[in-house]
Amino acid sequence: MSETSDARGSASRSRRRQPVSARNRQYMIAPAGLGATRQTLVDRLNKFENIEILRTYAERENICPPIAVVRASDGAAAVLRRSVAGAFVIEPDHTLRAASFVGAFPQPPMLSAITAFGPGFTVTIQASSASGGSIAHAAVQLVGEQATAQGLTDRDGKVELTLLGELPETVAELFIRARSGHWGLWRHRPELRAGSVNSFTLEPLSLPEALDWSGRVMRFDQLPAECRGGGSKIALIDSGVAASHKQLSKIAHGIDIRGGEQRSWSQDDIGHGTPCAGIISAAVADGRSIRGYAPESELHVCRLPADARCSDLVAALDYCLQREIDVACLGFGCERGSAIVEQRIAAAKQQGVGIIAAAGNSSGAVLFPASSPHVIAVGAIGQLGSYPDDGPQAAAAAAAVPIARGLFVPPFSCRGPELDLCAPGVAVIACQSPDGYAICDGTSVATAHVTALAALILAHHGDFKGGFARRDFQRVERLFQVLKGTAQPVGHPWQTGAGLPDAARALGVWSAPQPPGATLSAELAEMRGALRQLKRLHLGTGGANLFEPLRGPANVTQLPLNPVPWPFVAERAAEAGVRELRAAMMLAGLSDAR
Repeated sequence: MSETSDARGSASRSRRRQPVSARNRQYMIAPAGLGATRQTLVDRLNKFENIEILRTYAERENICPPIAVVRASDGAAAVLRRSVAGAFVIEPDHTLRAASFVGAFPQPPMLSAITAFGPGFTVTIQASSASGGSIAHAAVQLVGEQATAQGLTDRDGKVELTLLGELPETVAELFIRARSGHWGLWRHRPELRAGSVNSFTLEPLSLPEALDWSGRVMRFDQLPAECRGGGSKIALIDSGVAASHKQLSKIAHGIDIRGGEQRSWSQDDIGHGTPCAGIISAAVADGRSIRGYAPESELHVCRLPADARCSDLVAALDYCLQREIDVACLGFGCERGSAIVEQRIAAAKQQGVGIIAAAGNSSGAVLFPASSPHVIAVGAIGQLGSYPDDGPQAAAAAAAVPIARGLFVPPFSCRGPELDLCAPGVAVIACQSPDGYAICDGTSVATAHVTALAALILAHHGDFKGGFARRDFQRVERLFQVLKGTAQPVGHPWQTGAGLPDAARALGVWSAPQPPGATLSAELAEMRGALRQLKRLHLGTGGANLFEPLRGPANVTQLPLNPVPWPFVAERAAEAGVRELRAAMMLAGLSDAR
């Protein structure tokens, strides 16, 4: 993963030769075939003007060519393309986006394209706890008829927001999300007073005494106590992990992708990686706490920078290969594919590294690399009643697609034919930096659930102690087959993939089957959603890439699995019926359910 001193020296000479324009873009460049060395690539690029080499990655035996990350103008990149005549793969180094909402919001709803007239208004929002204390760093969003505004509360729990071209009575929605310790708040058509402080009280978060809904719906609670993932290695490719958290203090392995081996990986300023780490490997704590589903697995943290790009995935995958990681959990992605990263993904798979990635939270097509046929793509689902009626999750449920009894697909979850599985990704209680707990939504927390189950399968399933023990692509595809082949179908494949993973069935724990049933209205909604998706899905039109990788669901082995009945723990019939009726009323606009 590291760059050599020769490469850094070449980069320095290149920088001295040509100042960088502010309009330059970042590219990845790799030989189109095998056989070239990193130094050969650097020497070839140094012959071109106006190209600054930022860093390089070495070739990997006879599997992957070397890679250079450069900064150049579009014109210089075009000259290079013409000069090498297809000998190099040259593609934009796209930025990555996180796939969960922790103190943040999904993309705002589509707003009117009418130009806003008038000065608008300014309003102060204050977030307070039930005890009257101020809640700092809470994300506040106002959604008007033509504009949105958002910001973070200060240490007094206040934030001042301005909506141009709006009036207090035209504000449609107010959302408040605390970073930790409290449930969020949703107000439809809130009563706001301009020029004064508008105070709102958030409900405190109480930790569960047992597994919350996400653990139960995947049937982690049915596994024997000895199923803890010992011996498996997991890489969490994310924003870092707060090792200061009392339930995560035993995590001892990691790397800062841009900074070498320093302990900076044990910090998480964004607060995106820490919840995923807790879902996977939080240690058992006394009293009320959350539970990691593979607490004895060896978790490695690959900390991405705040301005993460596709090239950073190359560095993370190289780390996975060097450390013989079993499963990599990735909560970031981008809209356009990368042939260079795809080649590294294929190399990792050849060496036995299974990659499980978040589908994304943009409501559109599945992001890359989750869209790769070498990667498991995970979407999010929620469960009615697992959150307060006035929380942001209730707003998501009101616009959601109902699937199996009590479950729904939130509107933010990306979807399409590339989707492999779905998992809990709404109102999930998880660890949060530096030493607290938060309510998290997003496909990245769903991905962490599936990653934890994958680690348990590799550690305890008989197949991976026998015929599939060798680290190769067949081991990965068998793992993917077990995950998908034992999942329970709960909705349309474009929205939920093969379905909801079942930990008990995947590991051969017997229980009487009781499959969930989808209502007729849910099935019709799935059909309508699929038709809308056909019109909406796109791969993007700008920045064409001649080497765009293939998209599709993950490849799996085709060998038979030992069938085990899938026992869905259904809710009581009366309670389920009330919730279904309530959901239908929300979706029809007959109730705001608050």
